[in-house]
Amino acid sequence: MLLTGAGGAGTIEIIRTLKRDGWVVIGADAVEWSAGLALADERFLIPWAVHPTFPAALREMIRQSKPRFVVPLVDEEIPIAHAVCAEFPGVQVVAPTPAFCTLALDKWAMAESLARHGLPTAPSWLASEAADAVYPAIVKPRTGRGSRGLAFLDGPDDLARYLAAATDPADRYIVQRRIDGREFTSSAVVALEGPLLAVVPKEATVKKGITQVGVTREMPAIDAVLRRMHKVLDPRGPFNVQQIVGDDGVPYVIEVNPRYSTTVALTLASGVDEVGLVMRHALGLPVEVPAFQRDLMMIRHTGQVFLPESAYAPVRVP
Repeated sequence: MLLTGAGGAGTIEIIRTLKRDGWVVIGADAVEWSAGLALADERFLIPWAVHPTFPAALREMIRQSKPRFVVPLVDEEIPIAHAVCAEFPGVQVVAPTPAFCTLALDKWAMAESLARHGLPTAPSWLASEAADAVYPAIVKPRTGRGSRGLAFLDGPDDLARYLAAATDPADRYIVQRRIDGREFTSSAVVALEGPLLAVVPKEATVKKGITQVGVTREMPAIDAVLRRMHKVLDPRGPFNVQQIVGDDGVPYVIEVNPRYSTTVALTLASGVDEVGLVMRHALGLPVEVPAFQRDLMMIRHTGQVFLPESAYAPVRVP
């Protein structure tokens, strides 16, 4: 199986877990010195997803390594992975359907869809139509990840200053009411054929772009929301949901990611192999989903990988 974003904080744990379970792991990354590449069985150095040669690079990796599954772990790569893998019969993308991915990668479109289905989401406005926005609020690009471009707003003057400095038109940004509470990043482990295999809520107790400290939690309200999302949106692939649980106990959805998040490492450690389970189900193999370990804490840190210099020789494509 082929993983992109091999040097990501969560990807490294995916590679370790899959190799432990006997999978042959092909790693790809745009960063030359990547710990994930060092751990993979095969290594490819690829262009960034926004580069025009990225689709050709993905095709070449598939031709050379013949993976059964492709797991895109960078937002910009997901639509390209779907399009390219469709050219190779038998190669499956471990991600939700193209329709769900398109919806999730547009934060405004997803917020509108959730509201239509009666799911709890932070009240949202396009920045170009935010005269009625409720403050305090946040503003962020409609597309993007890792809290890039996010800013806190105390009033409409803050929004005006943000948009004056912005590089895109106002309708490319979304304003959401700021909800105070506990932040969660929860895994919905959904098989490619449709069934929901597990829900694992994780509280992001310390976050700096990505979750630095997280704890698995028993959260029936979050479990219910993700199961409802699965029913009405039919993702047919794994996704991650970011929520704020307010003082009223309601888990308000603030973002949906059509991929595994960096907290996949915590899900794996809690006993739920959210990557391996999806692939085993797709192969028609027996799937047993254990209960996740509650109140398990993850503290993220920087680690090292050691290997002979001669052994690190990623293949540059295209």
